[in-house]
Amino acid sequence: MIIFTSKVFAEGYAVNVQGVKQTGMGHVGTALNMDASSLQWNPGALATLDQKFSLSMGGFATFLKTEFNGPAGMEETDNPTGTPFYLYGTFKASDRLAFGLGVYTPFGNTVDWGKEWSGKYLVQNIDLKGIYIQPTVSYQLTDWMSVGGGFLIVYGEEDLDRAVPLSALNIPADGAVNIAGSNIQYGYNLGVFLQPTEKLNIGISYRSQVDVELEYEDADVDFTMPDAVAPLFPDGRVAASLPLPASLNLGVAYQVNDKWLLSADVNFVKWDAYKSLNFDFETNTSTQVPISPTQTVEVPVLTDSKSTRNWDNSKTYRFGAQYTASEKLALRAGIYYDETPTNDKFYTPETPGADKIGISAGFSYMLSDKLSVDATILYVEGKERTGFDTNNNLGTEDNPVYFGGKYKNKGFLPGIGITYNF
Repeated sequence: MIIFTSKVFAEGYAVNVQGVKQTGMGHVGTALNMDASSLQWNPGALATLDQKFSLSMGGFATFLKTEFNGPAGMEETDNPTGTPFYLYGTFKASDRLAFGLGVYTPFGNTVDWGKEWSGKYLVQNIDLKGIYIQPTVSYQLTDWMSVGGGFLIVYGEEDLDRAVPLSALNIPADGAVNIAGSNIQYGYNLGVFLQPTEKLNIGISYRSQVDVELEYEDADVDFTMPDAVAPLFPDGRVAASLPLPASLNLGVAYQVNDKWLLSADVNFVKWDAYKSLNFDFETNTSTQVPISPTQTVEVPVLTDSKSTRNWDNSKTYRFGAQYTASEKLALRAGIYYDETPTNDKFYTPETPGADKIGISAGFSYMLSDKLSVDATILYVEGKERTGFDTNNNLGTEDNPVYFGGKYKNKGFLPGIGITYNF
């Protein structure tokens, strides 16, 4: 599973591609019960599936970039092609009881600015990963209401590279630092699925916050420094924490007729849990700096780092449609608007967020009465955003200079999957 971790930039550091069918409909899914993928979107819907067994799997390729227009002119990321994936399987033990297991990637972020770009002292490359394993149970309480819940086993990983200025130590060259760590944490996913009429579905789901807590034994810091100052930057251990925020999802789906299915979701994400990005180095260092021919002063060199984020809670509005063209072919299209949680005052190129619009299309083709191939493509574009990171003063105390400029995000995400029901 670690080999196939997601490498994708999304709003905040969420990855909104946990199903090819749902992505084709603008990421709606809370009120849909198409197949085993409901395990992630709304665990309550599993018990309403008609099939005894359902298997859904797939993945995406992500082609995304961010452009930055600042004092050095136009610069852009060279992000690797990401591969977020999902795998869901469900089993109906009785007419009302269902079990399932899913593996999916709702969080992840890879941004590669290169070694020598103008913001290299803030970030050169960052890679965040979150893989969720979810055993699930669902039960149909009445003919029109079912509930479900899943236990989350979350593998979280963080890897950060950036340059280190050494001019204050009278060293003309830059150093470099890599901070990397991983850990396993736990959470839960709950859902309620309502079918008040034959044509109307209503869904409510909640996924809990999971804090990826990296203790000293979980994360390493590795410095690359000139020999003259290498003792001041010892390799060792570091502690850090990153929240994977909670989300509340509300959805409605309406089967207009035999051909048309319409659905809409509103997603509330509790990003205000991301207050700051802190690194607590196990070893801190200092050095003596002369201030006169006879006096020196002790100056800290390697100290703990705290960078304010103060993100806001955000909402995403999604709408999608499915048209059943024939017994073998279903066509889909959707659109969504994704609010950014990022703060103008503490805006950083490691997560260069912006309000985004996504437009998607897709289809499913039945290869047999049990097996379908599913495909989609999503185009995402963010509004141009001007941001300044006041955490990082690149000037002097008397003449502060904060790193900032204009950011623009866009990209394509094609996806393909299969669904097998029997």
